[in-house]
Parts: sequence; structure tokens; C-alpha cells
Amino acid sequence: MVTALDKYADAKPHWDGPVVIESHINGVRTKEMNPNTPVGYDEIAEDAIRCWEAGAGAIHAHNTSFDLLGENAYKDYMRTWSTVLEKYPDITWYPTTCNNLRLTGSENGLEHVMPLNEHAHAQIACVDTGLTLFATHEDEDGYLVGPEFGFDYARIGSQWRMLREKQIPMVYGVYEPGHLRHAMHYVNKGMSTPGSMWDFYLIGDYGLTATEPIATNGVKPSLESLYYYLHMIEEAKVQHPWYISIWGQGALDDTHILRRAIELGGHIKTGLELFYDPARNPTNLELLQQAQEIAREVGRPIATQDEARELYKIRA
Repeated sequence: MVTALDKYADAKPHWDGPVVIESHINGVRTKEMNPNTPVGYDEIAEDAIRCWEAGAGAIHAHNTSFDLLGENAYKDYMRTWSTVLEKYPDITWYPTTCNNLRLTGSENGLEHVMPLNEHAHAQIACVDTGLTLFATHEDEDGYLVGPEFGFDYARIGSQWRMLREKQIPMVYGVYEPGHLRHAMHYVNKGMSTPGSMWDFYLIGDYGLTATEPIATNGVKPSLESLYYYLHMIEEAKVQHPWYISIWGQGALDDTHILRRAIELGGHIKTGLELFYDPARNPTNLELLQQAQEIAREVGRPIATQDEARELYKIRA
């Protein structure tokens, strides 16, 4: 029986341009998860600079506390990024959202983005287009424990409206297929911003934040999952480039998925925000270089930082 996904499995390598490979350097990971995770102001700055100098197309970083909101989050980011920007004032980077569980009233979780856009050259923003559950561990009876993360319709609408007013490119974090359908509503109404991107989360056995193999959300890292997402965006009335990010893969060998994404014209997000394997402690630089080497093996050029900016449609 022929399915809609067969054409992706059968497709020969093809692409419209070079592959952008980003470094996502910390997230909510800790030293206990990997001692190479940058957590303090100086460490985050040093890793951002190291990966930028190694050719990362963009840097994505959290500040030192996901619980900080608004002006406090902005000030915390600046303690790192003033150092980075002093050396590389044109660096392409973007922050994360804030802890949705601490928001009140009309707060949307991106209040820190506007001052970072104005004062710290952060010209891209994340929009996580739905709610999901982050399993972190099991209790003594084997029941899953973890927080709810994400944003409801009102807060996502507020984020979207704010970013449209400034024409800031959005990275649509697709944790689940339903997140893609939510974002597609706005994309198909012509309400996306130029330079926006799809980010398909492929989620391994350790999920997004766990140190035990208890993944409970998202689609597994597989070629079939990738092909399904590509099938879904065929319906998009506005075409945006797409990335994959593989989370919590443990001992999974994900090189064939990265290779296939590169072959089919996609882009790659890598780094310690995504990576967890209890048996391995790579650095952000090592993960970046691994993806770069796969691109070279495929034969697809790696985007320069200027070419990455062109894809995001942002100024230097």
C-alpha cells in the first residue's frame, strides 16, 4: 500500500541552499546532567563565542534562571551577552521564553525579547505553539512527575501579535503535531513574519528534561516522524524553512536522521540543550562539529553566518 510518506523515503538528496547548523548551548540542563553544560554568565558567554567562532549559523541560549520574567530576565541575559557582543556585535543569537507557570494576568512570557531586540541584537524569537507535559522522573510508585510547559491561545496570540508588530522572525517550536496545526492556522492566514522557521522536535527516550528513559510526549526520533512533519507542512500556504532538533536521545545513533534532514533540504539544531545520554558527556563544540561533518559527507555546503542571516531575513 502506497502512503503519502513514501515520496519522502524515495526522494533523492536535494536542496535549495546551504544547511544552517545552530548551537543550542544550555537550556535547563545542569552540570549533573553533563559537566560541560554552561550555566554561569562567563561559561555561557565562552561557549557562545566558541561555537560562533566554529561556524554555528546562530546561537540559542537561556539565561541563568528560567524563572526570571520581563525586565529581570532581560538584565540577567545582558550579564552574559554584553560580554559576547563586545567581541562579536553582529552575532546571530536568540533567547528562550520564560517559565509559563510564573506568569500572571496579561504577561505572555516574551516580555524580555523586545529590550533584547533593541539593545542586544537578538533579532529572532521562539514561539512554542502549545501546551505539553515535561516528565522529569517517576515517583516511588512508578507514576510520572513533571511540570506543564507552554502557552495557551491567549498568550500565544499575544506573543504573535507583539512579534508581528516588530516583524521579528519566529522559530515555531513544534513539540507535538498539534503544535504545528496551531501555528499553521496563523501561517495560512498570512500572519507569519518573514524569516520564520519550523522547528520539528523529535523526542527520544529521555524526553526534554529527564535523566531516566521516560519520554511521554512528542514523536520519536525516526525517519517516519520526520516525513510525517514534512507531509503536514505541505498544506502551508506560506512556505518557511524547517529545522529538526533531536532531544534526549540517550544511546540512540541519530546520525542517519540528521543526514536525511540535510539531504532533504532541512536545517539542524544541535547542542547540550537537546542532548542527553547518561553514558556520554560531549561539549557543544563537539556536537556542532559532528553535524558539520555529516553535512560535508552528504556534500551539502554549510551556510556561512551571512547566509544564515539571509535565511532569517535579518540584518547583520
